[in-house]
Formats: sequence, C-alpha cells, structure tokens
Amino acid sequence: MTPDHPLAQYWQLINQGLGNLGVQFHAVASGGMKNLLEECGFINVQEMVMHIPIGTWPRNKVLKNVGLYWRAILDGGIQAIALGPLTRGLGWSREQVELFLIKVRKAYYDNTIQAYMPYHITYGQKPPEPAPTSCAGAGQGPT
Repeated sequence: MTPDHPLAQYWQLINQGLGNLGVQFHAVASGGMKNLLEECGFINVQEMVMHIPIGTWPRNKVLKNVGLYWRAILDGGIQAIALGPLTRGLGWSREQVELFLIKVRKAYYDNTIQAYMPYHITYGQKPPEPAPTSCAGAGQGPT
C-alpha cells in the first residue's frame, strides 16, 4: 500500500493527531505493553502479533469471515476513531473529517488492496504470592 492510499493516510493522520494530544499510538507495537507488564511485576510475559485481514480478499474461508467482521468493526468506528485526533489534534473541522472519511470508507471496501492490520496480543502471569511466614491464629475458629 502506498503512503498516499486513503487507508495509509488515515492511520498516519490518526497517529499524528494523537501524538499532538500526547498519546503514543504505536506504544504497543514498539514493545511498550510488554515492558509495562514486566515493570508491574508480571512474569512469563509473552507477545504475539497476528495479521488480521481487512475485507473479504483472503481465499481462506475463515480469514475471509474474519476480514469481513474486522472491516465492519473498523467501518462502524471510523468516525469515532477520527474525530478527536483530527479535530483536536490536527485542527480539522468536522466537515473536513467527514469528507476525508468518504474516501477512507470507500478504500475499506476495495478488495484489490490486500489490506491487513497487525493485532498485538500481550499477556503475562501474576507472580505467586510468597507463603506467609507466620500464621498467628491459624487453626483457631471464630470465637
């Protein structure tokens, strides 16, 4: 996908607008979530990236369904995702955003572009709590 494609422009503008608002949009992609979980004391922290198709272009039936649902999710949230970053972050008017989103919506339904999004999954385990060293009153029932 070229940088001037509406989908590439959309996500770049979202990133730029959020950056102007002090939000690091790609924090998860750069290992930030894994580092945060480890700093909070989680152990066995794992990261996995899946590539989720956008649209019905995959030949595989399961991925075709996943792409259909993912496109519906993105299309349904396109305005909500864009309004804050583009209006408050970049100073666009609501009308400018709506006009731009027409191109983006059309691009989401173009299956000639085999678009996908990385889906980051990060998980870890809460460390085991140490065994109590003194159990004052252990074994005593209620009085």
